Amino acid sequence: MITLVGILVSLLVFVLFSPPIVRHGEASQRLAEMYSLDTARTLSELKPESLEYKLLAGGVRLQPVSFRLLTIAAGIAASVIAWPFLPGIPALILGVIAGVLPYSWLSEKVRSRGREIDRLMPVAVGRITAGLLAGGSIPEVLQRTGESLEMEAPNPLTPELWLTAAELRSKDRQQAFRNLAARSPSTSLSNLAYLLDGYSEAGGGKYTEVLLQISQRVQQILVARNRSVAKASDALLSARIIPVVLLVVFLFLTRDPLIQGSLLALPVQVVISAGIGMMVVGYLLIRSIVSEAV
Repeated sequence: MITLVGILVSLLVFVLFSPPIVRHGEASQRLAEMYSLDTARTLSELKPESLEYKLLAGGVRLQPVSFRLLTIAAGIAASVIAWPFLPGIPALILGVIAGVLPYSWLSEKVRSRGREIDRLMPVAVGRITAGLLAGGSIPEVLQRTGESLEMEAPNPLTPELWLTAAELRSKDRQQAFRNLAARSPSTSLSNLAYLLDGYSEAGGGKYTEVLLQISQRVQQILVARNRSVAKASDALLSARIIPVVLLVVFLFLTRDPLIQGSLLALPVQVVISAGIGMMVVGYLLIRSIVSEAV
């Protein structure tokens, strides 16, 4: 009965809060809206640590209040569903984990925006360098580079370049580059902002040879870093799969009457809770190591 109630609560949460299924054309339109100039302007006005910023940057069409209610409902539903199999403390811990997971997923969505920018940076740096060496001004080169990237596919780098080009035409040069470095979800893009600021301050032509050499090194570093990120994703995938496999095996073992009876004992619940906690800590540790490595 408890399991049935949990399943019904989960279905209610899904119906109330899940995004509607969209067709390919609508999905492309939403992707374009997510990577639009207006979105970049709005993000620049929000604090990066705020939930509103993360929802907008992650492309999640929910208000902060709705998202918080969704996480609370998910935690309650997870505890109710897990209670018949892992009664007591383990079910409560699984509920807490289920309530925190959406925030971790959202943070990962925001980081994926920066990774997508890093993936495009080698191409963008090459095109920006070529445009500057050809004698173009920085606003024009950034505008054309963003347009060329947008023709290939909607991406998060294009609106950042367009917004910077617009600010260079209407604001102080240093302030425009500082804004780009401050709001950028990618360290590589922030470094490019400082590089272009130095190029502009040095007078352009005198800095051309240095810019060419630096851009070549930056491209090599970015290509190598993107390969490291691809390899690191395999380690994260293993860290996610192993706990799921262990949980499935444990749920299968709980079919035994002796094991089911022992789950009601407090010492057993404490041991199981400690095991769940260690798996969560291990995953977070692996993710932090991988993040620092790339």
